[in-house]
Amino acid sequence: MATGKQLKVYLHPEDRPAVDDYVRELGCVLLRERSADRASLATTGSQDGMARLIAVASQVGQLEPRFVEPRDEWVMSVQSGPLIEWWFSKLDDDQLYPGRFYYLPHDDEPFTKAATGLFKWVRRYAPAMPAEWGPERLGPAAAEMVRAGKISLRRNPPGSRA
Repeated sequence: MATGKQLKVYLHPEDRPAVDDYVRELGCVLLRERSADRASLATTGSQDGMARLIAVASQVGQLEPRFVEPRDEWVMSVQSGPLIEWWFSKLDDDQLYPGRFYYLPHDDEPFTKAATGLFKWVRRYAPAMPAEWGPERLGPAAAEMVRAGKISLRRNPPGSRA
């Protein structure tokens, strides 16, 4: 099995619309991970929920969502096909937990171009800044709020050990 590629990043909810815009510039679309019906997996933004999947727009029809009967919903993940997973950073009171972008490599030129393009863009959009444990990537809104003392960073995502 191929090893996935991951990019950890701290994005405040105010940073997300810029990612949404760049995803569209790449010719990609945002998808929900789960939905009551197959047709409503597509979405236009990232302002609700915990995560999104990113797909090349021309490949959406080829994706294979899975129906989970006990939950009566359709689900997709990076195992469903050429998708990029975007787990949002979690803002809990004044603490910002990391999020991530993740994908499994596919022998698919449009997907590879989109995935590498997105990762390069995120690295520019969210440059590394010093944190007490080492450098971390922060979006512009997150960085400004950290500098102003309005929020602080948490090293580990909620629910993880230590």
